[in-house]
Amino acid sequence: MTVSKTFTKTESKSPLLVGAFIDEEVRIDPEIDGEINALVSEKLLDFKTGKVNKLYTFGKIPNQIIYIIGLGNKADYGYEALEECLAGVDYRLGKELIVDFDSFLGELEPGEVARRFVKAVADNNYVYDELKSEKTDNELDLKFDTEHEIEQAIEEAFNLSTAVANTRDLVNKPYNRLSAAELAEYAANLAESLADERVSWKILGKNEIKALGMNAFLGVNKGSDAEPKLIHLQYKGSDGEAIGLVGKGIMYDTGGYSLKTNMINMKSDMAGAAAALGAFEAAVKNNLKVNLQVVICATDNRVDGKALLPDDVLTAMNKKTIEIISTDGEGRLTLADAVCFAQKEGCKTVVDIATLTGACVVALGNHVTGLFGNCDEEVEKIMAASRKANEELWRLPINKSIREQVRSSRVADLKNSTGRAMGASGAAAFIEEFIESNTKWLHLDIAGTAFRTEPKHRYGGTGVPVNTLYHYLKDNESE
Repeated sequence: MTVSKTFTKTESKSPLLVGAFIDEEVRIDPEIDGEINALVSEKLLDFKTGKVNKLYTFGKIPNQIIYIIGLGNKADYGYEALEECLAGVDYRLGKELIVDFDSFLGELEPGEVARRFVKAVADNNYVYDELKSEKTDNELDLKFDTEHEIEQAIEEAFNLSTAVANTRDLVNKPYNRLSAAELAEYAANLAESLADERVSWKILGKNEIKALGMNAFLGVNKGSDAEPKLIHLQYKGSDGEAIGLVGKGIMYDTGGYSLKTNMINMKSDMAGAAAALGAFEAAVKNNLKVNLQVVICATDNRVDGKALLPDDVLTAMNKKTIEIISTDGEGRLTLADAVCFAQKEGCKTVVDIATLTGACVVALGNHVTGLFGNCDEEVEKIMAASRKANEELWRLPINKSIREQVRSSRVADLKNSTGRAMGASGAAAFIEEFIESNTKWLHLDIAGTAFRTEPKHRYGGTGVPVNTLYHYLKDNESE
C-alpha cells in the first residue's frame, strides 16, 4: 500500500471516497449533489456506520465511481467510530482511491484522522499469501485531497502500519519457515535495514546463553534439535532510562511432555517476540526519542529423550530455582531469563509481551489483552496508549494468595504453574519473581488477541499490541 497527499482530485478518474453522516446533506460536487440527495430522501442510500454505497457518475465528474462511506450520526462520531466506518475500505474498491479527506473529519483533529485512516485501511488491506501459488493483487494507492497539513501524520502512520504488517507476517509463518535461527536472522536484517547508527544488535547462541546462566531458557530448549537464540536489539534514540520490550519467542509449542491435545496455530506462540520487533521498527523509523531495547529468548518447545520433565528443577539466571509442574508452562520460563537479561543490560522499565495463558482467553475473550503491572503510573500510561491504538486492555490482579502459590514448592523456590484457577495471574506472578524492586514492569498477556481464526478474511496474526506499544513509547519520549 502507498499513501500520498494530493490537491487534485478532479484530475483523476479513479474512485472517489467520501464520508457522509446520516444527519447531514451530502456535498460532493454541484454536478451530482442534487441526484445524490434525491436518492438519500428516497432511502436508496444508507449512511449507517461502515456502510459502503457505490455510485456511478456517468461522466458528470471526472471520477467514474463514488464510494460514499456511512459515518453514522455526527454526534456519535469519534476516532474509534472512524476506524469502524472504514472496515469495508481496501484494495477491492480499486487500485487507486482518491479520498475526500475533509468529509471524514467531523469535529476531529486532522492529523489524528489521517493517522487513524491510514492505520485502518492498511489493516483491512493486509493479505498473507506468501505460501500460496496464486497471489492476491492487493496493490492500493491512497491519495488524500485536503488543504490540511497531514504529511507528517501520514508518514508516521504508514511506518507504523508497515511494522504491524511485518509483525503479522512473522506470526503467520509456519514453523518450517520460521525457526529460532530464522527469527534471529530476520531481527539482524531488520536492524541493518534501518540504517541508523543509533541501532545495534547481537545474537547469542547456545554456548553464550549457557555462560550467562540462563538455564530456565535452556531447559525449554532441551527437547529440541534446533539451537536456541537470544536476540538483543538496541536503539539509542535518547539518553534517558532504557525501556525493554521482552517478547515471548516460542517458535512452536507442543506443550512438551505435558503434551497439548490441540496444537493447531501454535506457530503463533512467538507473537510477543514479533510484536516487540514491530514496535522497535516503528519507533526507529519514526525517530522516537527513546532509549529502547528488545530482548527475545527464541526456541521451540518439543519432545525427545532429553526434554524437560515435570518434577525437574531448573536454576534461572538470577539463581532462583524452579520446580517444573507443567512443561506446557514454558513461555514463562524463557521470559524469566529474558527479563533478567534486560535488567542486566540496564532496562529500568520492562514490558513483556506473551501469548501466555489460555486462562486469560477464558477471562477476557479474543478481543481484550490482559494487563498486569507493579507500577500504577506505568499501567495508566499503557492504558492511555491502548485507547489511542484502539486496542483494548484490561488490568488483572496479582494478589497475595497467588504469589504464595507460586512460592509453594516443597523442593525449589518457585513453581512454574499454579493450575487453571487464576491461571493468568499465576503466570504473571511467576514472572514478577524475576523483576527487581527498582524496575517498573508491565506484562501483556496476548493469548487471545494475537491470532484470529474467524472471520475468514481476518484469519491469522493481528499485530496486537504493536500499536499500543508504539503509542506507549511515544508517550515516554525524552524531552
